[in-house]
Amino acid sequence: MKNILFLVLFIILNSLGLAQQKPINIYYEKSNDGFDFFASNKEQVPYTVKINFQQLENLSSDSGEKSFIRTIPAQSSSVKVLEMRRIKEEKGTSFDFNFLFTIGDASLIVDENYPYLLPYKHGKRVRVGQGNNGAGTHKGINAIDFNLEVGDSIYAARAGLVTEVKQDSDIGGNAPKYEPYGNFIKVYHDDGTLGSYVHLVKNGSLVKKGDQITEGQLIGISGNTGWSSGPHLHFMVTQNRDFQNFTLPIKFLNYEDELFIPIESKSYYAFHPGKPDFEVEDEFQEAAFEGKMEPSSLKGKIEFDTKEYGDYVLIYVDNGMNAEMNGVLKLQLKNLISTKNLPYKFTVPPRTRMYLLALSPDDNASSFGYQLSGEFK
Repeated sequence: MKNILFLVLFIILNSLGLAQQKPINIYYEKSNDGFDFFASNKEQVPYTVKINFQQLENLSSDSGEKSFIRTIPAQSSSVKVLEMRRIKEEKGTSFDFNFLFTIGDASLIVDENYPYLLPYKHGKRVRVGQGNNGAGTHKGINAIDFNLEVGDSIYAARAGLVTEVKQDSDIGGNAPKYEPYGNFIKVYHDDGTLGSYVHLVKNGSLVKKGDQITEGQLIGISGNTGWSSGPHLHFMVTQNRDFQNFTLPIKFLNYEDELFIPIESKSYYAFHPGKPDFEVEDEFQEAAFEGKMEPSSLKGKIEFDTKEYGDYVLIYVDNGMNAEMNGVLKLQLKNLISTKNLPYKFTVPPRTRMYLLALSPDDNASSFGYQLSGEFK
């Protein structure tokens, strides 16, 4: 019975060891006059390590320090990172150390004006649901939430190497407990920054770890997994400095070849250089919509519907009845302005879809929303 218990414990311990393998290994070898320390990096990107000696007896480095930062090249082995030499020949030696590691080369200079591409289809216009330091989940964080729908395509905002992919989850919800379930793609850039594309659908990654991707490449499918109040793509770029993770206020390229930082509640066309020209909607002019009517697509019922036009939400009434209908549109608004006085009374002819009014953001730095109801007779 004891042998069986021992065997089970041995298997469990080995399984845990395999699950906790690290990308970086630091080890040492005895030399003629001290110890040499080496590092191995099994990953395809460089890592930065910090070696700390808590206890050091009769040993010293050339600098005399007890803490050392080194960059370990990608896919390298037995890289000598440190020499510790005996101080007095007649005395014994002892030491105790640990180490931290983080992805990237800390010596690289971040390109603060790199022209990132908007990470959705060329020519597609998408609203920003939450911007840098947003009042929702972005407090103290530089990140952009693009209001993509489930199933929308995700394109690489910058070239790089895929370092990590998670795509096994179909769980999501509007609470912190769902954060571990968010699917994502992480991409290492050549200036040491790391781009993260988050909330993908299950099996929604079209790339795998180790893939070298190009700017504008189709890489994934948007979803609603993890800590999410609704379908969107969370995009964020980080840099590790002094073994701390910092989010960066990156800049994107627009179709006028200008750099900009997206603003919450505004919408933007994705422009991917080298792709065909696309039509850009004119600025919203309500007069162009007033009085326009079209045949109803409904039968025997009447309802409201909406359409996004740039930064505006257009509200229509669709009368599928065979009689003229009078109605009242009621709206509860959060940080939105209506182009008409509310509640709004209207008359819609039979079998007709008709424009009513538009809503525009009141404060580009705040979240917004509306609740719609109506009465008909």
